[in-house]
Amino acid sequence: MLNIKILRNKKRPFFYTLLILFGMVYPLTSPADAIATPDPAASVVEITVHTRQYDTASPWNTTSKSWIATGFIVEGKRILTTAQLVGNAVYISIRPHDSPKTFEAEVDSISHEVNLALLTLKDETFFDKHPPLPLGDLPKPEDKVSLYGYPVGGNKLSITTGIVSRIEYQTYTHSGLTFQAIQVDADIYSGSLGSPALVAGKVIGIVSEIAPEIAKTTTQNIGYLIPTARIKQLLEDLRDGTLDGIPELWVDYQFITNPTHKQYYRLTPDQNGILINQLCANSDAALLLLPGDVITAIDGKPITETNFIQTNGKQYSNFQSHIDLHQLNDIVSLDIIRSGKRINQNLELNKKSLAKNLKESSARYFIFGGFVFLASRKLPECVPATEEETGAPPIEADTVQIVQVLPAASNIGFHDVAPMTLSTVNGETFSSWTYFQSLVKDGSQKTIVLENETGYQVVINRQLAEKEHDALLEKYRIPTAKPDDPAEEEAEP
Repeated sequence: MLNIKILRNKKRPFFYTLLILFGMVYPLTSPADAIATPDPAASVVEITVHTRQYDTASPWNTTSKSWIATGFIVEGKRILTTAQLVGNAVYISIRPHDSPKTFEAEVDSISHEVNLALLTLKDETFFDKHPPLPLGDLPKPEDKVSLYGYPVGGNKLSITTGIVSRIEYQTYTHSGLTFQAIQVDADIYSGSLGSPALVAGKVIGIVSEIAPEIAKTTTQNIGYLIPTARIKQLLEDLRDGTLDGIPELWVDYQFITNPTHKQYYRLTPDQNGILINQLCANSDAALLLLPGDVITAIDGKPITETNFIQTNGKQYSNFQSHIDLHQLNDIVSLDIIRSGKRINQNLELNKKSLAKNLKESSARYFIFGGFVFLASRKLPECVPATEEETGAPPIEADTVQIVQVLPAASNIGFHDVAPMTLSTVNGETFSSWTYFQSLVKDGSQKTIVLENETGYQVVINRQLAEKEHDALLEKYRIPTAKPDDPAEEEAEP
């Protein structure tokens, strides 16, 4: 029997003696607990970004901007942040929280579709004392979350807490595409973009944007995270050194929930699914699926009446998240009801998502007759498989707009037409920027007639436009009517 004599000391409180006794019998910490856990702060950096971007209405002018953002270290001696911050960067530097020293960084890989970018450093010794943060899994609503970042209001690392409020499909503002996102109720401000969000010491997402409806208010307590599943998909995609992108089904569809609708396609009352309305050419889906097919399960995971599928444990997510978390050219198994019969198809995901909202890094413009024409990339559109079963995949084409009119004698009556998207030049359609320019410069036409899709016309007197061209540029102090564009494609035949 343990016999311990407790000696009282007037200078030592009795509870202190009890703590000593308790510590002798029951150690306060285990050997495992005594091992120091990595400090997340050591893996979070302040990012200073300097950018140059052209003005859409006056594309010969560029504006320089700089701002502070956040990033954190991931595997492979890389720093993760958001694409919107570094997409047009001309110089990037990073700084750890415990040092005034800065390190020059450069963009290694960028995925505008999911608003993620990876940076590398010229001096990789930085990573010797700054390890990668561990990546966790999808959190649960009401999980407590800690955000590490560099919001406005100070120069030191800020740590704030909040909770996960919901997880659902959201439109990513940067790309215009929809993916899974985590909404958090926490103090998120400018500068917080790129901040890691941690639950139980592991990253569950990266701050991508502040809720648009409150972005201009003084108190901002709602923000959105890109889940770590998206980060893991990106890192896995890059293992071969090439960024392939994010797959999509490349079909037009609708959900079947109405009982009569289910009966029409011979589904049982407890079955739910996705009705294929139209297939896009040049995809594996166009070869294996038919309009009228109803997909009832993906990789053995049934589609629920809310159009979700079960992911991990008891968590459910939009069925699309199961598709877009695959790698490009992965195979998925589809359970299908076709004319009342159950079949299974293994589908290759060979079409990738493309960002919709991107502004080109350098302007492609052309000035003639005082009209400022600006080109932008037009994304490939779905060509119904019934119209084009075979042939080359659709290519990215160009859209041309009049973005400004420089008032002059040759364009009286059209000073206020901008912005105007053009469809034809003298009745001829075009799909490339180079071909559009060749049509405008075609000297055989004395009058140039430009039309939009509704038939609204703008006309240019070629002789008058050419006569006042140089004087017009000088008057408006425009250095050149057309920048050098070595990447221009050949004119269309």
